Amino acid sequence: MKFRLTPQQIDKKKTIKWLTATDTQVTVPHNIKIDKEQFAGLEQIIKGKIVYPWSPGYNIDKQEFNDLFPANPILIVYVACYEDIRLCLEFAGKYNLITAIRSGRHSLADYSVCDGIVIDISKLKSVFVDPVNQTVWMEAGNTFADINPALEFYGMHLPGGGCPTVSVAGYMQGGGYGITSRNFGIHSDCVLEFTLMLADGRLVVANPDQNSDLFWAVRGGTGGNFGVLISIKYKIFPLGLIWGMQITWDFESDSVNAAKALYAIQENYLTGFKYPNLGIETIVFTDIAKDNHKKVLFGAGFIGNEAELDAAVAPLMAITGATIAFKKQGRYSDINGAVLEGIPDVPPDVKFYGRSAYISRSLSVNDYSNILSFFKTVPNNYGMLDLEGYGGVINQYPVEKSAFIHRDVIMDFYTILFFDKASNDQEKNREWMIKFYGFLEQYTNGHSYQNYPNRDQTEYRWAYWGSYYNQLVDIKAKYDPNNFFNFPQSIGGPISPDKQDKQVMLFGNSPIVYEKY
Repeated sequence: MKFRLTPQQIDKKKTIKWLTATDTQVTVPHNIKIDKEQFAGLEQIIKGKIVYPWSPGYNIDKQEFNDLFPANPILIVYVACYEDIRLCLEFAGKYNLITAIRSGRHSLADYSVCDGIVIDISKLKSVFVDPVNQTVWMEAGNTFADINPALEFYGMHLPGGGCPTVSVAGYMQGGGYGITSRNFGIHSDCVLEFTLMLADGRLVVANPDQNSDLFWAVRGGTGGNFGVLISIKYKIFPLGLIWGMQITWDFESDSVNAAKALYAIQENYLTGFKYPNLGIETIVFTDIAKDNHKKVLFGAGFIGNEAELDAAVAPLMAITGATIAFKKQGRYSDINGAVLEGIPDVPPDVKFYGRSAYISRSLSVNDYSNILSFFKTVPNNYGMLDLEGYGGVINQYPVEKSAFIHRDVIMDFYTILFFDKASNDQEKNREWMIKFYGFLEQYTNGHSYQNYPNRDQTEYRWAYWGSYYNQLVDIKAKYDPNNFFNFPQSIGGPISPDKQDKQVMLFGNSPIVYEKY
């Protein structure tokens, strides 16, 4: 049989030949002292694809989902195996390169790209479903577009993100909210075990019995802090067809009843533990696709039959102006998309500012009326408020069991301001967001969802991690003693003095258990 190289191996040979040619000239950004022979050496040993600043498609490869804060990496490595990750970490350490870990490119503050080396794990996509034991093992590059079909074949489910292009790696490490979380829990609550590669290239497996402090910290401590997440084992849940529904209220002409609808959603579903089988995302937006009116939309996924759904939403349908946009039954992935897709209906080439804050007490109808009035000043028609409903199993999970601390809240109040990349609206949108969250301070509890980072977030250490921040600092120092993994809002540095006496420590010193292979 004739020996044949793969197309990627052929491309590598060409790249190495070009790099080692005497007349080849390369310019490395940021005045970093790496020459073409050293790049060629890395190319020789890496099995995956390496993208350089001079590579075709570099400007696409470096771009994030949001691309609000672009960077210019020296190297982007699409790793093909775990050894590639180790070699990238070794190369980064040798040349003192800042390192970012990337999977789905959904870091809203663009923290998964940097001016050094980007280790992209998006090609690590193995999935093994065990429907008998109701578990799934998967590599950390999987997106929900990859996972849902694999699970739904067996009639199983894992609570996941609203957007199918989100990857589990960053999503899990920040907690992970979805429309079934009220019934099954935050995504990180479903983790049974994971494997992580540390900065020195050694592997650790963490679960409740082994490296339990790391198991606690990674589930909510956010990605890019402790190491490179390689694989995760989850518990999964039987789930058949579910119902999806949208109900809208137009507040261009009737702001009173729109505010009453928000209050009714809060009081009927989000306080206490009523209807955990009703997943809720309430969206305030401009209906560009229809009449350009500003509306409140109650988006729901319901586990149960149609009669039970009708009974559950009866208090909302009784509010004047309630209009059913759709109601249908389907698989989770189809219903999730139907509930959330196209709201608002933004053009494809946009950037955005996003920010969140948690509300832990009931607001009045007048409070919601004030919020809707402020929303009317939004800089453009692509802005939206997303009130992600908590309660149910989310709030029943013991707060001390993971670094995802947001267990006593009613909702996550998330705002996105989209704007066209070609426009000059970026600063105008940023200023509106800052003013809006200043206005919201009277209603919020001072915390924010760490999966929605914002570079203008004040006191982010307390906002994301609260009383457990110092514990996270201690665990990071243990597993990443040289602070190899860092970015502008990574774990590190002191919390404000007025929060020091509120800090809680859960773990003492215990040795790290490394994998032998």
